[in-house]
Amino acid sequence: MRKRQINAIIDLALLVSFLVVGLSSLVLFFSLPSGSGGLGFVHAGTGATNLRVFLGVTRGDWVDLHNITGLLFMVLMAVHIVLHIPYYRNIRSCLSSGEKETCDRE
Repeated sequence: MRKRQINAIIDLALLVSFLVVGLSSLVLFFSLPSGSGGLGFVHAGTGATNLRVFLGVTRGDWVDLHNITGLLFMVLMAVHIVLHIPYYRNIRSCLSSGEKETCDRE
């Protein structure tokens, strides 16, 4: 597989994981916040925050999904940065000079 294809796959995976983390953040913040509160969605009545449900998924599962995709996002971002090391090495010359050829070649 060529570097450009690997980059495209990593970037697509970054986008998907970012969207999942963003969605789970919104659900956890607005619908299933920690402690008491929320927007009045289903609550099991026991006082356990893990038993609150949104879209058939408990708060604990939303937190797990959020944490796992957040870690995946961080790992993928590290791989993305490693794949772009040549660009970061030349970034000063790309910003200071008018030479666009060395910046576009990556």
